[in-house]
Amino acid sequence: MQNDLPDKGAESDASYAFREHRLSWVAYVDAVLKGAVAIAIAVALMLAPRWIMMTPITAQMLFYAGIAFVVCALGLLVYRLFYIRRVRLYTDQDGVWCYRGILPWQRGIVGTNWRDVRQASYGTGFLRWATKAYPINVDNRFTDTDPIRLAHVHRGHEFVGHVNAWRNRMLRQDGETLR
Repeated sequence: MQNDLPDKGAESDASYAFREHRLSWVAYVDAVLKGAVAIAIAVALMLAPRWIMMTPITAQMLFYAGIAFVVCALGLLVYRLFYIRRVRLYTDQDGVWCYRGILPWQRGIVGTNWRDVRQASYGTGFLRWATKAYPINVDNRFTDTDPIRLAHVHRGHEFVGHVNAWRNRMLRQDGETLR
């Protein structure tokens, strides 16, 4: 999506073009590691009768509980991976938006209009810098109930700079004071 506001002089450049960002590979690794830990716990449940003396009925119950836990963990892992793939963070002429969800009743867009954006911010750190996966927050200046918060946004620091530049540009065009 490469659009721009009506040109107001020499300040229009690539930093004002509309953008779309997705979650980084770090989000996938995070989901896979959490799934691996859950599966390891389930396998430990299934193998517990080999390490601890217990009655046969208890051993059988632990084995079936471990199988159920593995199936649930795998299902949640697959769901989480598909969910991460569907998350889109983007800007357009109306504001900042996040599209997410897989299931029809959960699918949707949340966001904030440009006139309502207080600020956008991101978290810093060495690992975040090294992986270029930043957590971002886009706050609404009127309510604290519906900010956009996403972890592991690929090049999220650039997205935050883009949102703040657009917000300032929109406010200057409307003649508001920057706060």
